[in-house]
Amino acid sequence: MKQQMKQNHFSNKLFLIMFILSFFSILIALISQHFFDMQPCAWCVIQRLLFFFDRYNFFNWFFLNKVIISRIFALLIAALGIVGILAACLQKIFSSDDLSCTTVTAADKIISNSGFDSAIPWLFNIYASCADDPVTLFGIEYFILSLSVFVLLILISFSICLKKE
Repeated sequence: MKQQMKQNHFSNKLFLIMFILSFFSILIALISQHFFDMQPCAWCVIQRLLFFFDRYNFFNWFFLNKVIISRIFALLIAALGIVGILAACLQKIFSSDDLSCTTVTAADKIISNSGFDSAIPWLFNIYASCADDPVTLFGIEYFILSLSVFVLLILISFSICLKKE
C-alpha cells in the first residue's frame, strides 16, 4: 500500500509536468497567433490538436488515479507524442516542398473532416499555408519546439510506465 502511494505520488508529479508542457505549448501558440499574427498552417493545427488531446488525457488520469490506469494513459500520451513527432516532421518536409503546398495535405483533410476548425475556430482553424515562411520563437522554428515537447512527453510517459511498483 505504501509503495503504491509512492508510485502514485511519482506519477502525479510527472503527469502534472506533462500537463504543464501541453498547456503552455497551446498557450504560446495562441499568443503567437492572436497577438503577434503568426498564423498556423494545417500541420501546426494538428500538433495543437494532439496537445489538446494530451490535456484531456491528463484530466481523465486525474480522476482515475490508479497505477495501472496511469500506465495506460501514459502509453496513450506516448502514442500521441509519436504522432506529434510525425506531424512536426511532416510540417518541415511539406514546408520545404513548394509543390506539395499547392495541394490539400493530409493535415488539411484531418482538420476539416474532424469539425474542430468550425467548432473552435480560434484554436483549430487553419489560417496559413505550409508554403509561408516558417514561424520562429526566439530564433527557433516552431516545429523544432513542438518536436522537443513531444519528445519530452514521450520520455516522461515511458518513465511512468517503467517505474517499478
